[in-house]
Amino acid sequence: MFMFGMEMLYANIDESVPEAQVRALRKGFLGENEYNMLKQTSQINEFKIVMEDTDYGNDIFANQGENDFDVQALRLSMKERLMDEIQYMIS
Repeated sequence: MFMFGMEMLYANIDESVPEAQVRALRKGFLGENEYNMLKQTSQINEFKIVMEDTDYGNDIFANQGENDFDVQALRLSMKERLMDEIQYMIS
């Protein structure tokens, strides 16, 4: 049987979108470099600077003030971010 290249048009047609979504989410995870930088921070401002360079920065610090910092609000923001990503994957 001769193949004319048309079979590649339908390769991975059912799983390509979820696979791309998972790959995009995986790219957003913190890597070893970010973890090492976070371990070296000693002040909350340094923590913010490191996290702002990641996919999480804008989301998790949205409810935080400039000078005040609430750990419970940070925890809630991180949980909401994770919940949004899971809901996105389910839908």
